Amino acid sequence: MKTLKYRWVTVGQEYRYSAAPGKGDDLRRGTACTALTVPRPGSKPANVLVQWPDGHTAIVPSGVLRAV
Repeated sequence: MKTLKYRWVTVGQEYRYSAAPGKGDDLRRGTACTALTVPRPGSKPANVLVQWPDGHTAIVPSGVLRAV
């Protein structure tokens, strides 16, 4: 099975959501989420579908995800 990966983001891996203050979801800043999909190589913007442990999903830019 091929691992789906975009730069440092890999499907199924956990990342810390770290959007800048006032950008994105302020309540979820600093919490861990799991990448469900990654963008195609070279796509702009490079958005990732993520899911938090409580089941909430969101599409976020790949640049706001940090390795846990």
